[in-house]
Amino acid sequence: MTTANGKLIENLEMQLKRLVTELKDLDECRDELTPDEFDTIKEDLIEQFKEFQETLDRLQKGDTTLESKVSQMRNEIKNAIRTAFNTTEMIKMFVEQDSHELLNQLLSLEEEYKLKRIKLEDMEEKKTKILKRLQKQGYALSENDTKFLKEKSQIYLQSIDDADAEN
Repeated sequence: MTTANGKLIENLEMQLKRLVTELKDLDECRDELTPDEFDTIKEDLIEQFKEFQETLDRLQKGDTTLESKVSQMRNEIKNAIRTAFNTTEMIKMFVEQDSHELLNQLLSLEEEYKLKRIKLEDMEEKKTKILKRLQKQGYALSENDTKFLKEKSQIYLQSIDDADAEN
């Protein structure tokens, strides 16, 4: 690892530790703050975590040597928030971010198929997995996507029935 990468990782780790400490401190001081103060500070921290997450995303896309360390830090962020704020809105924030990422993957996948970079079967298999993840997260699928999933499920069930009939 280069010295620049080492220094960058060290700075990112320090920033993550600072954010996690602030989050824990806020949770411990909850009773000493008015609800408005608590919400304001919490929103500020959430925004800082989002910005940190975006930085990690950009780094991960641009430098593969940082990927494992960046992934580890992303997981630490999620764990820190999950333990400090076990609220629906925090979970929703990460689900929305993950849903957005999955939707981008879906668009990219469909574009690759249109450009004939991947086969129909590969596209359909990957699309099915992405749509199932979105559905599992509670994302409202379009009518076309719902129909696509239903058709693929029926085809899959039929192939199981056919295999059982042969045996």
